Amino acid sequence: MKSIYGAVIASYHRARHTDQFFDTFYGIFLRKSPEIQLMFVHTDFPHQKLMLKESLLELLLFAECPAECEVIQRIGRRHTELKVKPEMYAMWVDALCEALALHDPEFSADLEQAWRNAMQPGIDLMLTVAKPPSGPGNRSRK
Repeated sequence: MKSIYGAVIASYHRARHTDQFFDTFYGIFLRKSPEIQLMFVHTDFPHQKLMLKESLLELLLFAECPAECEVIQRIGRRHTELKVKPEMYAMWVDALCEALALHDPEFSADLEQAWRNAMQPGIDLMLTVAKPPSGPGNRSRK
């Protein structure tokens, strides 16, 4: 994972050279679904962009060091509170890759796959956190 991780980090630094990358990302992401647009109606975008920067770094760190999962779990719990649907994570990654393609001059199909591979472990963890635990004590009552 070291060389893939290094390539993804380098790509991130090339793309985020200006704030335009984050504006591009949100422009693309919000066009993915009217439901996503509604979730961001009252968003403070300067703050949201800071959270995205931090979240991307946390996801990259988690891809490299899966033991560091507390922040990713917290993000997953917050997304659950916000009613983020599982399919929205795929739209998020698609928007991320589309924005990277526009802002990283070295972006390629291989690098896109590396990004997707790097994001997936954190997304999987967030989705796991979002699911209620199953078992005898958690059966719904009718």
